[in-house]
Amino acid sequence: MPVRANSRSVPQLLGRALIGLALLLILLLAVAWALLRASVPQLNGRIALPGLQAPLSIGRDALGTAVLQGSQRLDLARGLGFVHAQERFFEMDLTRRSAAGELSALFGAKALERDKQRRLHRMRARLSERFAELPAADRALLEAYANGVNAGLAAQTVRPWQYLLLRGQPEAWTPVDSLLVVSEMFWMLQGTGLDAGFERAQLREQAGDALFDWLNPRGGSWDAALDGSAVTHAMSLPTPEQFDLRGPAGTAAPRATSPSTPPSLSALNSTAEAPVIGSNNWAIAGSRNAHGDGAALLADDMHLGLGVPSIWYRAQLQLGTARAVGLTLPGMPSLVVGSNGAVAWGFTNAYGQWFDWIKLPTDLPDSAVQQFTETIAVKGEAPQTLQVREFKGAPIVRTLGKQNYALRWIAHQGQAFNLDLDHLLQARNVDEAISIAQGAGIPHQNILLADAQGHIAWTIAGRLWTQAGVAQSYARFQVPDVPQHTWTPSALYPLVKDPKGGQLWTANNRQIDGESLGDGGFDLGARAQQIRDRLRERATHDEQSLAAVHLDNEARFLKTWGQRLNQVLTRDAKYAATAAQLQAWNGRADADQVGYRLIRAVRLKTLDTLWTAWTLPLLGEQQLDEKRRLPWRAQFEYSATAALDQQPAHLLPKGFADWNALLLAQVDAAVQELTHSGQQALSQATWGQHNTSHIQHVLSKAIPALGPLLDMPARPQGGDSNLPHVAAAAFGQSERLVVSPGHEERAMLSMPGGQSGHPLSPFYGAGHQDWVEAKPTPLLAGTALHHLEAVPAQ
Repeated sequence: MPVRANSRSVPQLLGRALIGLALLLILLLAVAWALLRASVPQLNGRIALPGLQAPLSIGRDALGTAVLQGSQRLDLARGLGFVHAQERFFEMDLTRRSAAGELSALFGAKALERDKQRRLHRMRARLSERFAELPAADRALLEAYANGVNAGLAAQTVRPWQYLLLRGQPEAWTPVDSLLVVSEMFWMLQGTGLDAGFERAQLREQAGDALFDWLNPRGGSWDAALDGSAVTHAMSLPTPEQFDLRGPAGTAAPRATSPSTPPSLSALNSTAEAPVIGSNNWAIAGSRNAHGDGAALLADDMHLGLGVPSIWYRAQLQLGTARAVGLTLPGMPSLVVGSNGAVAWGFTNAYGQWFDWIKLPTDLPDSAVQQFTETIAVKGEAPQTLQVREFKGAPIVRTLGKQNYALRWIAHQGQAFNLDLDHLLQARNVDEAISIAQGAGIPHQNILLADAQGHIAWTIAGRLWTQAGVAQSYARFQVPDVPQHTWTPSALYPLVKDPKGGQLWTANNRQIDGESLGDGGFDLGARAQQIRDRLRERATHDEQSLAAVHLDNEARFLKTWGQRLNQVLTRDAKYAATAAQLQAWNGRADADQVGYRLIRAVRLKTLDTLWTAWTLPLLGEQQLDEKRRLPWRAQFEYSATAALDQQPAHLLPKGFADWNALLLAQVDAAVQELTHSGQQALSQATWGQHNTSHIQHVLSKAIPALGPLLDMPARPQGGDSNLPHVAAAAFGQSERLVVSPGHEERAMLSMPGGQSGHPLSPFYGAGHQDWVEAKPTPLLAGTALHHLEAVPAQ
């Protein structure tokens, strides 16, 4: 009997244990939920803000647009800091840490190497010095904003949920941190240009001027400069005496160590095109306004990495009776793009040469180098020290063998940072806005301006430095005694105002003739050219016609490749099925198109093949190493297509009977890739299958299990890089704006993600679906659903 009793108790004990575990799990989930709820931003009620000079109203509409109504500019900054902190403090923290090289304190040793790279630039030290030099008004604005941020952080009963997950503590915000946010934008917008500039100088050293100019042309048929200029020095193919692939290793082989046995070029192919951090914008003069009210119109879509939440934060700032509305950048107190009722403005990245790479002597004496010690905090480990060396203020950031290189970058100069952009809130016309933009301390941007009187203008926003001798410095390492740059007076800034055609456009391409800006890596002009031509198709425009350009998927650029491939494929019956896919293509980068994806893959493989074959004799085996190889850049399109059209025998890579055979080999490789080596039919390989959105939260990248809770839904999408609708998996239009100043009630502004970084906020992901479906979202805030009353703290 006792044995039977004990045997019956086993399932009972197991059942009780399972119930206990279930209850414990429920309790843990309840605690986690309660902690998560405790950090939800406050949307209603009354708050006390330290330093507030007068009562401040903070409303929210259905999208979470923050509407701040006050009587003092500094009060608006405090209020904006409060809502930024409540909704986005973790993202703000990552931004300042990234710029300063302080991520290891939060994430541990896994971030140490990245921190070391950033610490070489000593941005916190440089910007701490700069803050002390700023005008009193700038310092006051940054201090008011920082006070608001810290009040917003302190108002939460539990630290933001991300720190609970990371077992970390948020640190107070300082005014210098806002300058670091601007510094991170310098990195985001100019960092790839720094790398490209170094690589171009390497290539020139190894190839010599003639071959470098062939491989790196400065422009061509896709140019769409605002002044109508074309590149005067046309790219020409090298002669057999200059470069010949038909010899044992090519006539240029002595410049580098080439492999004795040429590799299989098809094995080196990739389908990745170097991304261009940039944007599109365009403007129409009041004379072409379809409404007939005489106001100009502006459109803008800034292309950046897409994540959750969006990089931008919608805000409407109402100072007395004045109103400005648009996008802010959490971490900063100003509007980035938007309209104040009199003037509207929008940006694209300007790829001038804002840097010098200085090749230092191998016997540089220690006395010529200044040394600094940077201490890096590492979570869970002892702090690490890093010795930073600088030559004449330029950090020594690269070493190849025994050769050191210093970087002189405009972002290292304190005077490149200020808060002048904030004055656009009060600009009353294009002329005032031009003056403000040209003195603004921001990463250099093509700014388009439109005002209520119908005027439009383009200039460079950001502090420019003199480019004396820049034509001789392009893609060259500079000598140590190269003269320091001086700041460019506003009278010498490039400017196009009220052009004859009544339209302006930019898309990271070259904008004007000459060398006044240098070339830091302009994009191919295909996007800009298509936007320009779209604007010319109509005599007049309204908000809807300008908004349509945001989503223009016609692939005019890639059609040229489709024509080239059709000519080759139709000659061989073996490719009948493949040719049929090209002939069925609708000429657009739509998600359901197979032809677009096929042509695109063939183009990229062709460019990869030619680039590798042509640079291997010049640069040697580094071109076979994915981590070390120098990639081709946008203008290489001209070099490759010239060879494909002229078909010179001395430039044909080995292993191909003729140029048609080379193209057919790339078609074979592309079909193999798109069909997964025959595992799916080519007809199923749509562009959307490859170009599916993947907009993630930063923490889900590290913890994939969080993805279903934090990420935006993945969807096949149209668009691509060389047409107006720029779209990739996690890169693309971070906003879409269309506005006519003075008529903001007709304006549109959409974003791919919501206002809040808190998954329990009603604004987490708000607006994403409309962005995906291209539904117009109003620029102006809607009816206030929530209201905070901020009063001065006693």
